[in-house]
Amino acid sequence: MRGCLSIACEKKVKEAPFKSATGFDVFKYRYEVDQSPIGKTSRSCPATYVKLFDHIRALFAQLPESRMRGYTASRFSFNNKEGQCPECKGNGRIKLEMDFLPTTWIDCESCMGDRYNPATLEIRYNGLTIGDVLNLNIKAAADFFSVHPKLQKPLQLLSETGLGYLTLGQPSPTVSGGEAQRLKLVTQLTKGRPKITDLGPINTNLYLIEEPTIGLHQQDVARLTDVLHRLVDEGHTVVVIEHHMDLAAEADYIIDLGPEAGPNGGTIVAQGTPEQVSKVDQSVTAPFLANAL
Repeated sequence: MRGCLSIACEKKVKEAPFKSATGFDVFKYRYEVDQSPIGKTSRSCPATYVKLFDHIRALFAQLPESRMRGYTASRFSFNNKEGQCPECKGNGRIKLEMDFLPTTWIDCESCMGDRYNPATLEIRYNGLTIGDVLNLNIKAAADFFSVHPKLQKPLQLLSETGLGYLTLGQPSPTVSGGEAQRLKLVTQLTKGRPKITDLGPINTNLYLIEEPTIGLHQQDVARLTDVLHRLVDEGHTVVVIEHHMDLAAEADYIIDLGPEAGPNGGTIVAQGTPEQVSKVDQSVTAPFLANAL
C-alpha cells in the first residue's frame, strides 16, 4: 500500500520522542482518525455525523405531498418542534431514571421510536416514512437510495468498512470506538477532498489512523484495506498504528517498535518492507508477519 505505514506502538507519550521533524511541508492537509466518540447526545447518529441526513431531509421535502403542505427540509429534522414527536422531543426514546438502578431508555410509546409526529410520518418516499429510513441499517439504506449518488456512495463506503449493520438513526453514544473511527474515515473520504492534481505544488494529504481493525471480522478487514488503498491510490500518505498482521502485510513500509510494550518499548526494532521486517530475528512481530505474508 503506497504511503501506508503500519506501526505497532504506544500512542500516548508525555514528551515528543524526537528533537525535530522534517518533510511535513509536502502535505496540504492532515486528518487524524482516532477512536474518540462521534457524539455525546442521544440525538446524534451516523446519518447526522456523515452528513447524510441533510440530503435525506431535502429529498423528502421535494416530494409532491410535502410541497403541497408547505413542508421544508427543516420539517423532517427531529430537532424541529413542528416535525418531532411531542412526547419524546424527537429522541424516539424516553429516559427512565431510577434511584437504585442505572438510567435506562425505552421506546417512546407515542411514536414507537420513529421520532416524528403523525403528520410528518404521513409523507412517504417509496413507501417509507422519514422514521422508517432512520431505522434502516446502512446496507439496506445503500440499496434503498441506489439512484441517489450523494447518498449511495457514502452508504456503500460505510458498508465496505464493515458498518452495514448499524442503523442510520442509531444513537451515537451506543457506537463503539472502532465503529466511530470507521465513521470518521468515511466522512473524510466523502467530504469532497481535492484531487492530487488540484492541490498544486503541495499535492498530498496525510491520514493518521489508530488501529482501525478493532472489532472487525476478517472479511471486513479486507474491505477496510481496500478503502485505505483508495486513499493511497489517489497519492495520499496513510500512517496506521496497527497490530493486525493482515493489514500490516499490505503496507509499503513498516516501523516495528519494541522490544516490549509500555516502558520496555519505544525502540525501533526493525523497519522496511513487510518482507524485510519478517526476516529480522530480533523482532517479535517478524514470525507473525511472515505467516501473514
